[in-house]
Amino acid sequence: MLVFHNHGLVVFSIPKTGSTALEAALLPHASLAVQAPPEHRHMNRQVFAAQWEEMLTRRYDRRFDGVALVREPVARLRSWYRYRGTAAFAGTPLSTQGISFEAFIAASLTENPPPYARIGAQDRFVARPGGGIGITHLFDYAQMDLARDWLSAALGRDLELPRRNVSPKRAAPLSAELRARLETARAAEFALHAQVSGAGHLVTPQG
Repeated sequence: MLVFHNHGLVVFSIPKTGSTALEAALLPHASLAVQAPPEHRHMNRQVFAAQWEEMLTRRYDRRFDGVALVREPVARLRSWYRYRGTAAFAGTPLSTQGISFEAFIAASLTENPPPYARIGAQDRFVARPGGGIGITHLFDYAQMDLARDWLSAALGRDLELPRRNVSPKRAAPLSAELRARLETARAAEFALHAQVSGAGHLVTPQG
């Protein structure tokens, strides 16, 4: 999570949505960076509301708007699957080595997924306490140039987004039947991405 107090912006990092590249471009210009541990770096909107929002508003006497990237859900799950299949996770409960992508998805749909298949949903990440989207500016990961250009204008900086933390290539086919089950189980996440991708830059009014 990066805070830009002069511009009233908080950039949230949804895992596996290009957050590492975005942070690399923005970090030199941030007034506050929360980068560790991972659960703080990838703080969701509700945790921000509970632990940070009031403090920042009081400290800087201004309202803060949120910014985040949203990714097509299956592509994001593939990225998680490939990332957890790397040597860094070998021999741990988070490893997907020796597991097919279909088995990974099926496991994620169970009532109590194993650690390697516990993947948070983007719609829950951006939700405000009490419901509704709590992040003002949402951009589509597949249209990242829009996010770069908007942030460049908002911050008055010419930003370049480097490629960082790219998951290794690994076959990850998904049957139509299992995809349909996934779309049903994560209907709200698919709907959120459809809304964001259709707009490119979705601006949500905040009460």
